[in-house]
Amino acid sequence: MPLFEYRCDDCQRVSAELVYSWSGGGMPLCRRCGSSNMSKLVSLFAFHRTWGDSLNWAPSGETLTDVDEDDPKSLDRFMGRLKEEMGGEVTPDFESMRRELSQE
Repeated sequence: MPLFEYRCDDCQRVSAELVYSWSGGGMPLCRRCGSSNMSKLVSLFAFHRTWGDSLNWAPSGETLTDVDEDDPKSLDRFMGRLKEEMGGEVTPDFESMRRELSQE
């Protein structure tokens, strides 16, 4: 079921509408003013990898070239990049290890 965004041409309110079929009805009514003078917008979208997909990722040798294993800040930056590559979802153990490194 697609989610479409519309702007009321009368009051300028933007609203999202869940459409139950691709060929379904016409334009929705504005929730604020009740107008049928609506324009369909091109919506932004985001793609988020799942945590399971992130398990298939492994750092390459190039990723490790700027890591100084004797510098806690360098390790923290590296772990931050790892977390980002994993879609932001990590285990509590990962966060605990990162906190321990930042306290050194």
